[in-house]
Amino acid sequence: MEILLTLVKTVILLIANIVVGAVGFIPSALMTAINIQSLGLYGGATLTFAGEIFGALFGFYLYRFGFSKADPKWLIHPFWQKFQRQTTKQVFSLVILLRLLPFMPSGFVTAGAALTTINGKKFWVASTIGKIPAVIMELAVVYGLIQVVPKSVQYLLFGALLTVSVIIWLLTTKQKKAHQSTN
Repeated sequence: MEILLTLVKTVILLIANIVVGAVGFIPSALMTAINIQSLGLYGGATLTFAGEIFGALFGFYLYRFGFSKADPKWLIHPFWQKFQRQTTKQVFSLVILLRLLPFMPSGFVTAGAALTTINGKKFWVASTIGKIPAVIMELAVVYGLIQVVPKSVQYLLFGALLTVSVIIWLLTTKQKKAHQSTN
């Protein structure tokens, strides 16, 4: 029975990790802490890495689908145009480089790559290569914090970070809608 509960918990956590990886605006360190506390260092590390790489691929296809349905006016922003002007080889290298930065919002990298001609497999490989050192560093920091910071403070920090992330996302969404309605 205990094995079944652990399996169910692991599947639920994997789905949550993939969603966080796909959405790209919720700090993945929050899920890393939950993973480590739930499954230990090695199980949590494995789950974190799997969630990051599969979440990025899932997000890539979600962004690509969403962009195909969106109004192209917003694509004039220099950030998105910079990505669109790159060759597949350059995008591959850029994804690796940007993924090496552990606290870089992964949604920006994924969204930018989804606007280019890079295919899903190449994006996934580049993203995975770049995420290896970033996830290792994130795991070290989170594991260290878990060992030192009391659980009550961890829960408070988790709630605060999640709340701030959602507020920033809502404000950004509201600003985009206001900007689109004025155009």
